[in-house]
Amino acid sequence: MRAADLFRATTFRLALSYLGIFTVSAIALMGLVSWSTTVFIQWQVQETVETEAAGLSEKYFERGIVGLAAWVEERAHQENDRRGVYLLLAPDGSRVAGNLYGWPAREPDPAGWVRFNIERVGDSDFSTEVIARAYNLPEGYRLLVGRSLQEAKRVKSAINRSLAWGLALTILLGVVGGYFTSRHMLQRVESMNRTARRIVGGDMGQRMRLSGTGDEFDLLANSFNEMMDEIEGLVANIRTVTDSIAHDLRTPLNRLRSRIDLVLLRGADADTYRRTLEETLSEADNLLATFNALLTISHAESGSRLHEFQPVDPGRLAEDVAELYEPLAEEKGVRLEASVDSGLSMPGDRHLLFQALANLVDNAVKYAPAGGLVRVTVTRVLDGIEVAVADTGPGIPAEERARVLERFVRLDATRTTPGNGLGLSLVQAVARLHQARLLLGDNNPGLEVRMIFPDATPNSDGPSTRPGAY
Repeated sequence: MRAADLFRATTFRLALSYLGIFTVSAIALMGLVSWSTTVFIQWQVQETVETEAAGLSEKYFERGIVGLAAWVEERAHQENDRRGVYLLLAPDGSRVAGNLYGWPAREPDPAGWVRFNIERVGDSDFSTEVIARAYNLPEGYRLLVGRSLQEAKRVKSAINRSLAWGLALTILLGVVGGYFTSRHMLQRVESMNRTARRIVGGDMGQRMRLSGTGDEFDLLANSFNEMMDEIEGLVANIRTVTDSIAHDLRTPLNRLRSRIDLVLLRGADADTYRRTLEETLSEADNLLATFNALLTISHAESGSRLHEFQPVDPGRLAEDVAELYEPLAEEKGVRLEASVDSGLSMPGDRHLLFQALANLVDNAVKYAPAGGLVRVTVTRVLDGIEVAVADTGPGIPAEERARVLERFVRLDATRTTPGNGLGLSLVQAVARLHQARLLLGDNNPGLEVRMIFPDATPNSDGPSTRPGAY
């Protein structure tokens, strides 16, 4: 992994962005802490000065100016505390006691506080900033009590250094952490890219690896794998459909060509030509029906008609289909009945639902023996609306029920009947489009096909049975 790729990585740039925001926040926090430290130290020094001044005030009232001068001199030259600053001036401005050369040039503020730099008596190399408070005493004497800020500045400097080192360490750890985090993320992304490139190269069996942590990369990889499973299934289905189309349509097309060739080679009268054209037209209609069924299945599977969903009454739909197939059932001697619950409604594509139900009824009538029964029912169940078509025909063996839902699959027992093997495939596609469950079961004897649609509207009028002496 090249460093240039790493620095272009979104994760690294995002880490740097957050690090920049954090750095600015840390600098602001450091400034606030530094200012707060300065204010606190100054307040503490002022408290100390006022405490010292209170003690001197007591000495003045106890012993007078002489006692005060002695006490100031003693305090000014204490070896264990060289931070105190004291100065007692006589009315003529001469120094009476203390450790300062003279009164500071700066004027005190209204509260009596003054800040200045000093050199202490007997220690010419000592220079520091002092905060002090001036007091006017009786008889023209003046007293200055202060405290050196040198120790306070050392404390503040130590705090500032600690904050600076902490900030520098934070920035360093942020950069290093961002580097390794981005490196880890890029490794996972690169793994996904390699898998995607293999898939683009034609290896449809490749899948994204999961780390097992359940993070967003695992969620993305899992979604991608599910998508690839679906795509692989669709591609395999398309390949199967293409092979099936080539196999199943080759025979009728060869039959068409042979029939036309024979008539053209042998010559024939008008009746023969007419009969040949009628047979050719019938064969062409079967081919068109096959292609129309394929287009309908394709539309249903693509979901492109979802926006066309409207409220549909499945009971009325079943009655319309039963009415349409009544003549065919009578011709075969099959009894057709429709029993529906009224007042039901569900969202759907009426045209596709009608065609799917018509396919089921057509198959049922086609395979039911003379004197048999085909029953169409629409009922409300706990989890939705159930539309069922049952017949008394030969049925479908349990081990073949999954296979008959595939395109162009016809069982050996039905090869002699007209059809293209797309009826149940279309029903399954329509059921999927409407999120319905398609179940094939025994009718004892015969086959029962049930479609269970979600979101049923409660039944208001109760069941109404429409028997057909069809």
